[in-house]
Amino acid sequence: MAKEKSKKERDRFDKDSETVSSYAIDDMSKGNIWSYDVEDIYRMLAEVMMSDRYKENKVHYHNIIRPVFDIQMIKRENDELVASLEAQNFQIFSTPDYEGTNAIAIRKRQIKKVTDLTLENIFHLTPREVLYLINENMGTGWQGLPLAIQDIIQAAFYVDCSVMPAAAMRRPGGLIDRRKEDGYEVLEIERGSWVEAVFLKVKPKMEKLHFEILVDGKSKSQRDDLDDDDDDDNLPDDNDNDSDYDMDEPDEAEATIEDIDAIDESTEDDDE
Repeated sequence: MAKEKSKKERDRFDKDSETVSSYAIDDMSKGNIWSYDVEDIYRMLAEVMMSDRYKENKVHYHNIIRPVFDIQMIKRENDELVASLEAQNFQIFSTPDYEGTNAIAIRKRQIKKVTDLTLENIFHLTPREVLYLINENMGTGWQGLPLAIQDIIQAAFYVDCSVMPAAAMRRPGGLIDRRKEDGYEVLEIERGSWVEAVFLKVKPKMEKLHFEILVDGKSKSQRDDLDDDDDDDNLPDDNDNDSDYDMDEPDEAEATIEDIDAIDESTEDDDE
């Protein structure tokens, strides 16, 4: 009976796994692991857990998963442990009987501070989420961030930071309004009567272009086919190879301060 039940469980998990065929566990890598959610990890593990492939590659799989997800194999009958894990935002899923366990607890780790940012996870955050982390970083603003963290953020976002008198920064049609019109999210940090404004906008992802150089209207592969079929060696020997070209990312225009008049006006008002 136990073996029959285990087989039924495996059949059910295999059926569930068909819905995530695009998330095959062997396609998982340190570069894309942040794009998965808890349910994806569960289904991928359930798909292979009873197979030899999992036994052979268990360490490899978990080395990729564990920097992003907390995972515990447990017994579902342990009500106290289940309740404790659920209180810690773990999700509990049933699994086939495996090494004395029949459930798995999974929790995706939260990015709680700017020092948690990496080149792997930065591309999976929104500008608003990154600005929140900057705001929570003891009021250092953008300029107070370590250069390494700035480089990570700038890999995925256009960043602009300006410090101006509050009246000039926030006036209608001023810098904040113009940046918002350009699609930036803004963080305003009070600096006495001045404001530090940090602006973020997602950089478009640039894909590599792959193409073949044409000679006499034929690609290299077409010309190679002709060479194989023709004993005549009169065709020119062309050593051109396919190339990958990186398109240069467009530089974001530098911020121009057009609020000098507004600064003067605000100063005059203060004097009066």
